[in-house]
Amino acid sequence: MKTLFYTLENKVLRGLRKRSFLKKKGIQMEKELQRKYLQLQLMKQQMNALLEEKIMLNERITELVSTIDAVKKLEHVKKGQEIWSPLGSAAFLDSDVKDTSKILIGVGAGVILKKTREDAIAILQSRLDEIDTIDKELITEINKYNNQLSVLEPEVQRLAEAEQAKESRK
Repeated sequence: MKTLFYTLENKVLRGLRKRSFLKKKGIQMEKELQRKYLQLQLMKQQMNALLEEKIMLNERITELVSTIDAVKKLEHVKKGQEIWSPLGSAAFLDSDVKDTSKILIGVGAGVILKKTREDAIAILQSRLDEIDTIDKELITEINKYNNQLSVLEPEVQRLAEAEQAKESRK
């Protein structure tokens, strides 16, 4: 009789330990889901910030390419010829060209220098090259996040489905 009682007691204790283990495992799984979900949300926010930065870089690249093209075309503009000078926000001013060999170019900190057309193009091209380098680095970073997200999203989905299945069994 003592042996039977001992065996039953062991089975009950093992069952309780198993339930306790499963409960702990369930809590761990829930915490893991929360952690991964938070990580996923943070990565998506960072990815969106990178994409916004990419859009701004693309706009800057377009602006620089357009400016370089405009400076190159000045070679064919004659002294005294009337042109439209952009003021910004799609506003222009009729103006007469005095000298197309010198370009006023901003070099930073509000400083504007008079440069030859060739020097101005070189400065603008240098800026474009710097932005292209940043753009390539940004694309690499975006691809890295995209790869991480493609791994993490199914993982979170799997954990969420497991948690939902656990809840439906209760």
